[in-house]
Amino acid sequence: MEVNRPQQSQNSRKGKKAWRKNVNIDDIQQGLEESRERQILLGDDSNDFIIDDEGDLNLNKQAKKLKSNEILTNKSKIPALENGKNNKIQGVNKNKVHKLMKLSGRLQNESALKARVDKDGIIKAASKDPWAQEKTEDSTPKILKKSAIHERTKPTHAPKTLSYKSIELDIPQDPVIESGKSYNPTIESWKSLINKEFNLENEKYLKELKIQEYQAKIQEIIENSNENEIMEDSTDSNESEAEEDGKEENYKLSVNQPNQIKIKTKSQRNKQKRNKQRLDLESKLADLKHQLADLNKLEDYNKEVDSKKPVPKLKKTKKLFKHNLIEKPLEVKLSDELTDNLRNVKTEGNLLYDQMFNLQKSGKIESRVPVSRKRKYGKKITEKWTYKDFK
Repeated sequence: MEVNRPQQSQNSRKGKKAWRKNVNIDDIQQGLEESRERQILLGDDSNDFIIDDEGDLNLNKQAKKLKSNEILTNKSKIPALENGKNNKIQGVNKNKVHKLMKLSGRLQNESALKARVDKDGIIKAASKDPWAQEKTEDSTPKILKKSAIHERTKPTHAPKTLSYKSIELDIPQDPVIESGKSYNPTIESWKSLINKEFNLENEKYLKELKIQEYQAKIQEIIENSNENEIMEDSTDSNESEAEEDGKEENYKLSVNQPNQIKIKTKSQRNKQKRNKQRLDLESKLADLKHQLADLNKLEDYNKEVDSKKPVPKLKKTKKLFKHNLIEKPLEVKLSDELTDNLRNVKTEGNLLYDQMFNLQKSGKIESRVPVSRKRKYGKKITEKWTYKDFK
C-alpha cells in the first residue's frame, strides 16, 4: 500500500445531472395527459362553436350502425395519421412515366416507332377495300350449322306485328276527388254529388226489394205444392183400400190366374200426375233462378241498351280471394253540416281505411270479412266411472 498518495478531490455540492433526477414533474405530466384526453374526446376548442348556414343533406340518409361496429369505431376527435400512397416518381405520375418510356424506346419489347404510331392514331383507321366484293352474312342459327336434323325456311314477308303500335304501359291514374266533398263547396257541385250518391243507393235498394219478392214467391209455391201432395196421398190411400176390399169379395179359386188387361188405376194416374206437377215446379224454379241471375245483371243490360256507340270494355277490377271489396261510407254532408270556416270543420274519414281500400282495389292484398270464432269441437258430456268403486 502506497503511503502519502494524493487523493482525488470530491465536491460536496450536487451537480446539474443530480438535481435533474430529483425534480418532481408529476403535476405537469398529469396536466398534459388531461389535455390529451380532452382533445381526444372533445377535439379542439375552435370547433366547439360553428355557424351552419347550409345544413347536412346526408344526415337523414345515414343508416344505423351495428352495435359491434359502433364499439369498434374510432371515437377519437383527433384525425388518424395519413399515410397516402405516393404514386409519383420524382414528382411525375407512374402512368405518365411509363408512356414517356415507351415513346423514348427505353422499355423492353417495345419500339419507339410503334408507340409513336399508336399515339398518332394511324393504326386506328378503318381498313376497308372499296373495290372488293361485299360479303353476304349468313343468318342461319348455330344449331342448324351443327346438326342437319333441324330445318329452317326463310321468311317471305315481314310479320304483321312489326306494323303494330308499341304497347304503352297502362299506369292507373289516381281518382280525382270531387269538388262537392269540400268543406265549402259550390251549390252545383254539392247537388250533383248528392244526386249521384242517391241514384247509387236507390238502385241497390230496388234490387234488394226485387230479390225479396222473388224469394217470397218461391216459398209460397213450395208450401202450396206440399199441401197438395198431402191431400192427394190421403185420397189415394182410401181408394187403394176400397179396391182391395172389392178384390176379396170377388175372390175365386182357380189353378191359373186369369189374364187381365193392365189398366192404370186411379192411384197410379194420380202418382203420374203428381210427378208431372213436380217436374213442372222444378222447371219453374229453374226459370226463376235464371230470372234472379238476370236481375243481378240488369244494370249491364240497361247500359247496353242505352249506349248506341260501342263503349270500350272497362278494366276488370283485380280481386283476390272470394269476398267482395269493402264498401266505402257515404262522404256527403247535408246542408246543415256545411261550414263557412275552417275552424268549425270536423275531422272525417280515416287514412288507414282509405289506404286499405286502395290496396284491395288494386289487387295487392286480399279482401276479407270478419269471422266470429267458434268452437272446433262441440262439448261432450261424459259420466265418470269413479262412483262404481264404492258399490
